[in-house]
Amino acid sequence: MREAEELSAEAENAGASSVWVADVRREPFLTSAAALRATARVTVGTDVAVAFSRSPAATAQAAWDLAGYGGGRFVLGLGSQVGPTLLSRFGVEADQPAARLKDYVLAVRACWEAYRKGHGRYEGAFYTIRQPVFSPGSDDPWPTIPIYVAGVNPIMTAVAGEVADGFAAHMFCTPTYLDRIIRPALADGAARAKRDAPPVLMPLVVGRDRSSLALQMTTYTVPAYRRVLDESGLRDDADAILAAIADRRRTEAARIIEERCLDQLGVALLDDLPERIRLWRAHADVIGLSVPWYGLDRDAQIALFRDVLRALERL
Repeated sequence: MREAEELSAEAENAGASSVWVADVRREPFLTSAAALRATARVTVGTDVAVAFSRSPAATAQAAWDLAGYGGGRFVLGLGSQVGPTLLSRFGVEADQPAARLKDYVLAVRACWEAYRKGHGRYEGAFYTIRQPVFSPGSDDPWPTIPIYVAGVNPIMTAVAGEVADGFAAHMFCTPTYLDRIIRPALADGAARAKRDAPPVLMPLVVGRDRSSLALQMTTYTVPAYRRVLDESGLRDDADAILAAIADRRRTEAARIIEERCLDQLGVALLDDLPERIRLWRAHADVIGLSVPWYGLDRDAQIALFRDVLRALERL
């Protein structure tokens, strides 16, 4: 959390408009509190907090307090996480993830409305929260909290179009996939709700070399995401990569990604950052910058993060 304070302040000083907190090792809401504490202007959001490892009431409570603490600068980003990873990380299973996440978002918003009024309840298809206000009293006025929903496949993406204020795209994405699959799915969901499609946040993983970026992408090459490669003309490569990973030949999988797929995915070499941002700005509404969390130790991650900020200052 101390490092989050330091790096968030540095990001704000470098000209960033927002700071996004991942949910891969540290607790994202505590880390968001640290980022809010150290900054004054940027928005701070989770990109993304794993929804199903937490009850919607617990998530609503954390986000509500962060919004108040940050003076309205907090954004709640939520994602389902792939089923096997959800089980192995948190010991939790969640069926019907798209329908469940929609109900989750509605439950969170119902809790917020109850906090604002001092009373309320929620009964949905998956979640029932009869007493979200346990200690009597209302919080009004209170900042409005945007919700971003993450997705890769079109069913979950359509849910984001239907209920979210923003769509958190995955770095395991290509411009072709974003244009041909993500945008139409967002539009379909938005049409169901008779609203405009939400803006797209596209994160780019920034690395010093192609091999480290390819290794990071192996963590996302899972059966649930292979459609990204299939729709981008990389079906045979997806077969080869998934076979190598299944056989625990991750180095070979990374080599295939580096040679055949990397240039299409949401990555950027540090030296080519301006060019990659220009490329993705033609397809996404907001660009986020991150560093690999797999294959780099803590000191290397922090050093790279600071070099990314220096590059940001020069843009």
